[in-house]
Amino acid sequence: MADDIFREVDDDMRMERLRLMARRYVGAAVAVVAVAAAGVGGWQYHAWRGRQAAEAAGATYFAALRAADTSHIAPGETNALTPQQKDALARLATLDGVPSGLRTLSRLERAALLASSGDGKGALALWAQVADDQRADALLRGLASLLWVQHQIDDGDPAVLRSRLATLDGAGKPWRGLAEECEAMLDLRQGHLADARRRLGQLTTQIDVPEGLRSRAGGMLQTLNATPS
Repeated sequence: MADDIFREVDDDMRMERLRLMARRYVGAAVAVVAVAAAGVGGWQYHAWRGRQAAEAAGATYFAALRAADTSHIAPGETNALTPQQKDALARLATLDGVPSGLRTLSRLERAALLASSGDGKGALALWAQVADDQRADALLRGLASLLWVQHQIDDGDPAVLRSRLATLDGAGKPWRGLAEECEAMLDLRQGHLADARRRLGQLTTQIDVPEGLRSRAGGMLQTLNATPS
């Protein structure tokens, strides 16, 4: 009988320990689940906020793009900004803090607006920002460098301009043809006629550059050949 009593007491004690352990681990499990749920909820909220911000930035950009229309300005001319364009410029400036893709496009559009209004200094600063932004798309960085050079081809430091063009005119580079055309313009500006003829002649035979560029190079080459040295 004593053995039976002791056995029952041991069994009761084991069951109590199991109940205590169960309560302890169940509590811990509930806490873990609660923390995990809070983390997932926080991540989902953060993702939702990110999507909302991206959609708002996209809407701002496209609204500004419609207002920034410069199609009425002939190439090479400048006009004062219209009220709509000024509003577009202000809207685009608010996108400097958004992810790099949209930020880069907004800076290029702002530079185009400033250039069309005669604010070359402001446009050059924005092109330089894009060209030097390591997070920006390489193609757009190259475009910004090219525009930065083109708008200083008549009065910029030739050595500085050539150093920038050297990053664009390598084999397989997307802006190579236009960069070589700029180098030919610098040759003409500096009186290096033989170099200019050579570059323009090469451009007329390169099938991987735009047809308009080949035609333009051919016309300039004809003009040079018809002009006494």
